[in-house]
Amino acid sequence: MAAEQSGPDQAENAKAAYALLSKATHAQLEKRAERSSRIEGHHVEPFEVLAPGLFALKFQPKQFTTSVNGDTATVRLAGDAPEDSATMRCVKEGKVWRVSLDLPELLDLPHRQD
Repeated sequence: MAAEQSGPDQAENAKAAYALLSKATHAQLEKRAERSSRIEGHHVEPFEVLAPGLFALKFQPKQFTTSVNGDTATVRLAGDAPEDSATMRCVKEGKVWRVSLDLPELLDLPHRQD
């Protein structure tokens, strides 16, 4: 479902999340948007293919722990409850750190014989 179909807040949240992502992640989402555009028959923006659960906070982070190795970093977030934890991988692009998502490779779409 495209972000605009979920309401204006959803689309704005997706745009804001997209702006934080790495160039490599943008390229992967652009491929997905291109595929979605072909399937749906209208233009789909790359931010629209972000799944809402992918960028929504499930807890309020209280503690951040960062481990940097060159131009990559791992950020661990922790909340109040033991199950309130998440890990983000980031890459440095110029002077800015961006979130890098590990998205699965796109599989080829099945083709009909006719």
